[in-house]
Amino acid sequence: MKKLLTILFFIALSWNLSAQVDYSFGNVKHKRDRGVVPTIGIKGGLTDYYMHFAYDNYNKLSNDIVLNPGFGVYIEYPVKKLRHWAISGEVMMVERGFKKSFKFRGDMPEVDQIKANYLDVRIPIIYYIHPTNLLTPYLFVAPDFGFCYGGEFSKTFSDNPEYNTSVDISNSDAMSSFDISLAMGAGLRYNIHFQVFTLVLKLDGSFNLGFLNTNGATESTYVDSIAYHVKNDSRRNRGVEVMFSIGIPLKFNRLHDSCWGWK
Repeated sequence: MKKLLTILFFIALSWNLSAQVDYSFGNVKHKRDRGVVPTIGIKGGLTDYYMHFAYDNYNKLSNDIVLNPGFGVYIEYPVKKLRHWAISGEVMMVERGFKKSFKFRGDMPEVDQIKANYLDVRIPIIYYIHPTNLLTPYLFVAPDFGFCYGGEFSKTFSDNPEYNTSVDISNSDAMSSFDISLAMGAGLRYNIHFQVFTLVLKLDGSFNLGFLNTNGATESTYVDSIAYHVKNDSRRNRGVEVMFSIGIPLKFNRLHDSCWGWK
């Protein structure tokens, strides 16, 4: 991911040496508008997830900050009749779960952790606020459909490693394979218009609110002690994401032709 971002950055700089550059949103001087056509791109960043429990004793244990990478691809469609609005489709890979470090029975250091790998399909609805010549702020909400495809439950004792234990999520029934959540956030969009193409840079932050109980089994399971599973309890995903994206609108300015037929 870092290598790809570096390559795209230097490509943009090389074009800038010989191109007429204009910074604006949806307005290209002496060029056909590239701001009102679909944009495709890649995005990546950092996430920090935890879980909310109905069982108060679990919620009272503080959550460690765990930064994990998230990445994916997107395509964004502007709503032509509503100038400030756009709708997007995203496929993302993120890790959810939690990490809690505490002392078991007052003297034994313990770390409990759930690492759940998700493939997310998201549909952000975006509102761009008062486009300017430099930065365009925006707000968005995104229904999020997550599919858990693996991960691990673990319990670690630093002073007593013989008690350490872990279970692969795919080999247990203590984690639901599907989740529905809603991402809500804000960001900034920066269009760099070159003579032939446009580069769209976006930086945003969001809070992801999970709605479904991630407990996979309603009855007791053999991994209850490390999966934080209590009968009639619930644990729901929560998390913060900070993402950076690079996109290219599907319109180029060579001979005033649009890319792939977009006009």
